[in-house]
Amino acid sequence: MNRKARIRLIVATVVIVAVFAAGVVYLVSREGAYYRQVSDLSRQDLNGKQVKVAGRVVGGSVSHDAAGLHFALQDLSGKPDVVRVDYAGQVPGTFGAGVDVVVTGTYTAGQGLIAAGQLQTKCPSKYQSQASPRAQSTP
Repeated sequence: MNRKARIRLIVATVVIVAVFAAGVVYLVSREGAYYRQVSDLSRQDLNGKQVKVAGRVVGGSVSHDAAGLHFALQDLSGKPDVVRVDYAGQVPGTFGAGVDVVVTGTYTAGQGLIAAGQLQTKCPSKYQSQASPRAQSTP
C-alpha cells in the first residue's frame, strides 16, 4: 500500500468513527435514561419537551370521554409527586388503577400534564419467580 492510499484509509476511518461517536452522543443526550420518574419533572426544565415517564396509575383517577383516557400518575420511588396524563390511543388490556405504566408525550409544566402519544403497561408480577407448592406449605 502506498503512502497516499494509507492516508486516505486513515482519514476515512477517522471520519467514520467521528460520525458514529457524534450519533451516539446525540441519541444519549436526546433520550437519556430509559424513562424519568414523575418527581424528575418538577426538578428539570422540561416544559414543552417530549418526555418518557414511568409511574403508577392513581386509583380513582381514571376517566374516559370523547377526547380519550385521562388519569394521574404517581412517582414510583415513593415521593408524593403526581402528574396528570391525557391519552387518546389504544389502551392496553392490562391498564388500570395501581398498574405501573410508561407514557411518552409532551409535558406542560403549568398544568402538570403530559399529552401522551404512547402508553405502555408494565407487569412486574409476570417476571417474579413463584415459590413451589412445597415451599408455600412449609411454615
